[in-house]
Amino acid sequence: MKSGITYAVVDLETTGTELNGQRRLIQFSCVFLKNHQIINTFNTLVNPQQPLTQEIQQLTKIKPEQLRKAPLFEDVAPTIYALLQNTTFVAHNINFDYNFLNMELERIGYPSLDLAGIDTVQLSQTLLPTLSSFKLNYLSSYLNLTHERPHQADSDAAATAELFLLLQRMIAQLPIPVLKLLCHFRNSFLRQTGDCFVEVLQQKKQIAALPSYLIKVDNLVLRRSSFQTNEPRTAVYPADDQAKQKLFAGLLDWRQPQAEMMDQLHQALEKRVPKLLVEAPTGLGKTLGYLVPALYEAVHERTCVVSTATTALQNQLVDQVVPLLQQLLPFNFNIAVFKGSFHYLDLAKFSASLKQPQTGQARLLQLRILVWLLATKTGDLAELHLTKYQDPLFEQIRHTGWSGLNPQSVFYPYDFLRRQRQQLTTADLVVTNHAYLLQHAAELGNQQRFLIIDEAQHLNQTALLASQRQLDFDQIKIQSDTLLVMMQSQQSFSLKDLLAQGLLPVQQAHKLIRLVRLIDQRVPEIRGKIIERFILPAKPTAAIFEDFISLKDIYGFIKENINDFQAVAAAGEQLLELFLKLQAKFKTPAFRQRLDTTASNFVADLSDWLTQLLQELTAWQYFDLPQVESWGTSGYLKLRLPLTHQTAHLHALFGAFQTADFLENQVYQNFAQTIFIGASLTLPGKHQQFIYQQLDLPATTPFVKLPDLFDYRQQALALIGNDGPDVVSQRTAYLQYLIKTLTQILLGAPAKQTMILFNSQAALETVYQALQDNGVGFKRHLLAQGITGSNEKIIKNFTLGSKMVLLGTGTFWEGIDLPQDQLEQLIIAQLPFSSPDTPLNQLRFKQLRQQQQSAFWDYSLPEAMQRLQQGVGRLIRTPNDHGVVIVLDSRIVTRKYGQQLQQALPQSMPLQILKTDQISKELAKFW
Repeated sequence: MKSGITYAVVDLETTGTELNGQRRLIQFSCVFLKNHQIINTFNTLVNPQQPLTQEIQQLTKIKPEQLRKAPLFEDVAPTIYALLQNTTFVAHNINFDYNFLNMELERIGYPSLDLAGIDTVQLSQTLLPTLSSFKLNYLSSYLNLTHERPHQADSDAAATAELFLLLQRMIAQLPIPVLKLLCHFRNSFLRQTGDCFVEVLQQKKQIAALPSYLIKVDNLVLRRSSFQTNEPRTAVYPADDQAKQKLFAGLLDWRQPQAEMMDQLHQALEKRVPKLLVEAPTGLGKTLGYLVPALYEAVHERTCVVSTATTALQNQLVDQVVPLLQQLLPFNFNIAVFKGSFHYLDLAKFSASLKQPQTGQARLLQLRILVWLLATKTGDLAELHLTKYQDPLFEQIRHTGWSGLNPQSVFYPYDFLRRQRQQLTTADLVVTNHAYLLQHAAELGNQQRFLIIDEAQHLNQTALLASQRQLDFDQIKIQSDTLLVMMQSQQSFSLKDLLAQGLLPVQQAHKLIRLVRLIDQRVPEIRGKIIERFILPAKPTAAIFEDFISLKDIYGFIKENINDFQAVAAAGEQLLELFLKLQAKFKTPAFRQRLDTTASNFVADLSDWLTQLLQELTAWQYFDLPQVESWGTSGYLKLRLPLTHQTAHLHALFGAFQTADFLENQVYQNFAQTIFIGASLTLPGKHQQFIYQQLDLPATTPFVKLPDLFDYRQQALALIGNDGPDVVSQRTAYLQYLIKTLTQILLGAPAKQTMILFNSQAALETVYQALQDNGVGFKRHLLAQGITGSNEKIIKNFTLGSKMVLLGTGTFWEGIDLPQDQLEQLIIAQLPFSSPDTPLNQLRFKQLRQQQQSAFWDYSLPEAMQRLQQGVGRLIRTPNDHGVVIVLDSRIVTRKYGQQLQQALPQSMPLQILKTDQISKELAKFW
């Protein structure tokens, strides 16, 4: 904060957020700061002379009768205009407050304000890079700022002023090398926000030494590696209830089924039971239920490897559960987290990216990462809690794995993947995900480590997807074209310049061009023949052609064009051999010392593009005839081509359905014990063996089913509409029925926090648009997957809101924890059958028929029952929850398999089958 300058921290409340000249001011508030002190405040309501919507009234708690007595803007504008003269304007989202205020001033004849401006949103994003939200009320809660009345301008302005002062103190704590970079890129910030860093840097009297936990490496300041050690520990597992209650006191509520789960796992681990299935019902607290006994095993130098279904669940375990365990357990433990390399930051690439031109948004992300590097021990980009990672910058700076590391780089000793691998030797708890586990089980496992697979029901599907390999014909063409232009350019630095400087033998340069040119010519020729043979004869009418090619047909096609396929394969092998030689040469100090900046950049770009091309070509091996023959009945090839535009890419996807014992050989045998955990492992009736088949387990594998924690008779109700049109045979009529019924429930029954689950994105979008058009969207806040933001953003908004309506599909059926009033009403719009028409299911069903099994009864139905269990499990999460499940898909009562689907609901949950027009009446009774 610059000495002697007055900072005017402003917040406005308005009749709407659109900057269209139609909205009006209803409250203006300002806190004046000087020399780190509050010197004055000003606050006034303003009569907008236009109606106030219910939404604005609810948000601001300002009533129309208050505004009728307030002055007009014309009356207070002279005071506001005078107060703001010769100040620096500060706001939380300055582009709204500053521009809106200027529009109002211009409307009544005043000139625009011409003030320096600072945005506290951008400052917060830079200085607090790991927060998941930068809304003022979230920041106030996180930073313990005074903010008693969110969305009232005086309270918001006071909180923003307090935030601004705190951010100033945080800037003063930044190391000078980081401050200098922030100053260098100050113009990336809105208005004069970047000058905050310049002012602090100018006030620094001398260059202070870095704290001992930081180290400067080239142009970055990093947190030093902290090597974990295993100190001798003694701790006895709390075997009885009294000991557990003493352990949990003040931190955990007592749950008898959770304690029982801990004991079951402790006994299994102690007795070295090779495999165990454990079904832990929703709300039991299964993560703590398995981690507490698992970590007591760490005292005996046995490492626990935990695998979760997704990286999101992996992050949730590390961010939320591990800190609780660190408070709970009477001993310290070391943790290591393993994900795919692309989740991590490549320090060398990030350092280089700072020297390259970037978009404004990318530069702000870089500055956020600069500050994050002062704190992160892992380099896991998920710590930034971005709702999406689609900025092109991430393609530049993501880690590409061990092959992308340069041992000669100054960043090599500090590389995050290398740090990760070092932690494995001392970790008591290793947390990974199913996809990573399937690829790296041999690396993660040994006979002193045991494996816990959480959400085990997903392991089989993940294994299927993990086996897929993709080849993009058009990407190969793009990469080879780029390389040829780069290598042969007459206008910019190219191979001729390396040759002229004696840095590359002529023979190697010519061979490099020849091999890339061959690939550039032959691959498009094969692409054209594939389209002519397999796609055009099918006369596709959909927007995307996607189909499986029989092994017999692809074998014959490769044989007919064997010379082309073998030529590309040979060129790829020779190119890899040449590239490895060149790469070794490029990395030698003697070679690098001879390069100027231009040559060095060319060599780096050449290496990057060759790496990308060779990675894309790795899947070419699947076109080898012996490879095709080895596929047998388990392998498949799928072609995919969007038909909506001429530049669409043709993809070939290779995969295999795992044979029996695949999971045993690939995963389980690498560990001393394997324990499978899930909330919906078993199914009622004759489908009890489904999970054993999915996990490659013998039917004799021990199984523990823990009791339900909830009293569904008192807490919940299931209502099933029995008179709706058939979802499949009367699709159009069903969608009209669904729209009408949802409108009746959402407007005619008590307004509750509601999730509506679909089985089709197309149906979801149709219903969402209809609800917006018929007025439901005006009276209830609608959130829709794929429409109103990313999944993360939708969940965040849903959990922070009240009486909201979320329309979801896919991942919303499971893995979301919405306790208490975060979810009160769950509507099943479509039963969760996977489509039999997807190419993958077509092949799966064909394989089942070859094994004399029914595709529907032996796979589709039990899978749908499992997903229905998971979906209904979203509703009741604590003993204090109350909620209603409404099923509108009448197949659950009209089809002969309906009774089995009903059995997937909690058996003690009261169930009513009734006419649709009676649902609202029953909801009113329940609530």
